[in-house]
Amino acid sequence: MIRLHVTADLSADASLSPEPDQAHYLLNVMRLKAGEDLLLFNGRDGEWRAKVAEADRRRCRLEAIEQIRPQASTPDVELLIALVKRARLEFAVEKAVELGVRRIRLVLTDGAEDSARKIDAGQADLALLRADIAMPSTADTVLITRRTYPFFITTKETGISRIADLRGRRVGVTRNPAGNTTLLKRVLAQYEVRPEEIEIVGLTQEEIVTAPKEKRIDAFFSINAVGKHTNNDGLRRLRSAWGEDPVLIPIREADALAAHYRSIESGEIVRGALGGDPPRPAESLQTISITSRLVAAQSLDDTLVGNLTKDILDLRLTLATELPAIQALETPATDKDAPLPVHSGAAAYIDGEQETFFDRYGDWFYIGAMVLSALGTGGAAILGREGANRRRRAMAGLDELLALLAVIRSCEDETELMRLGQEADLILSHVLADYAKGDLDTAALAAYRLAIDQVGRAVAERQRALAEG
Repeated sequence: MIRLHVTADLSADASLSPEPDQAHYLLNVMRLKAGEDLLLFNGRDGEWRAKVAEADRRRCRLEAIEQIRPQASTPDVELLIALVKRARLEFAVEKAVELGVRRIRLVLTDGAEDSARKIDAGQADLALLRADIAMPSTADTVLITRRTYPFFITTKETGISRIADLRGRRVGVTRNPAGNTTLLKRVLAQYEVRPEEIEIVGLTQEEIVTAPKEKRIDAFFSINAVGKHTNNDGLRRLRSAWGEDPVLIPIREADALAAHYRSIESGEIVRGALGGDPPRPAESLQTISITSRLVAAQSLDDTLVGNLTKDILDLRLTLATELPAIQALETPATDKDAPLPVHSGAAAYIDGEQETFFDRYGDWFYIGAMVLSALGTGGAAILGREGANRRRRAMAGLDELLALLAVIRSCEDETELMRLGQEADLILSHVLADYAKGDLDTAALAAYRLAIDQVGRAVAERQRALAEG
């Protein structure tokens, strides 16, 4: 029997109209007529037997009749969220539900170090943290959520033009998180400036503007104001504190610091990053780069993490208006020389190597079929008419795969191509279930194996073609 993926909700007597390409597939490829049955699924409400209620040459209307399979259980994901402001919390809950999170718990954390400890202790599976402050030993990167370029800022009146000139001066740094001060000390150590040679002044967010104006500091170590995407609030604070013509002191020995600390990378403050005319800075400046990351426990299933990576990246355009900071999301480097390891599930998705259902289980599926074939199929002779009907229904998936093959080869949309690949995966999961019930024999399995191999190759070839333009 034909199986069709739909986006509409499914329930008894539900009526729905398939998309134009789906209607073409049903009416012109599979030659369905009014009154004939098919199977519908949407990934939420299980699988339903339905019928073609109305049909003409170009469109049709379907009616759901009865559920024949409940929805398979999805990964049991629990999201732990630190206490944040109400609007942000409501937003996080809304998007977490969209991503399929089953439970949400509010937790108290003491920052990145505590989050890392919770993952290492098995109390959390995912965490957002700043890599230079803490990285759990049992978790790897999924996505880089933010990248910033630290530097020092002062005024011409102080006479400070390089980091060594900070000796004997008062240097401000945001006191929360405490890792800011640790990063400052690492930078100073690279230039052989000892902590006791300067006065480190911890500041609140409000004091970032008032401290320079009140002459309580001579320079400020800015960590988050300049990033891959503009932080307008941070830049506004710096201009308000240090005037329209400040002195920027980058950390030029970034490569040397990166060699000492794997959580520190080299980066660049681009010309004009602070705005102005003439632009500030007047030329691009090399400095260090600090990343905040979404990390996942290494024990999490690769497919789950790969799908999470895809879903978050897919949401970027949708959420850009509500949450501009999401534009700062970037995929981490997956090569062996990357400074911090990437979760294998995220890496597989980023590199286009995420395994499908058949990639993971196809070899065992095929070997099992061959072993059972060697044991003989004498029991098949006693199957009656009902068994034959079940076999015919089970073999309908082969027609679906062949029809998918034609659609895949002409697909012009990468998202649609991925959906078609997932539909093929779902067909194979039902094949496995039918085989377990005895509705398929080894000859049928061999036919399915050939068909899914063709589908897999067609998807890969089409992905390459679309990528090359």
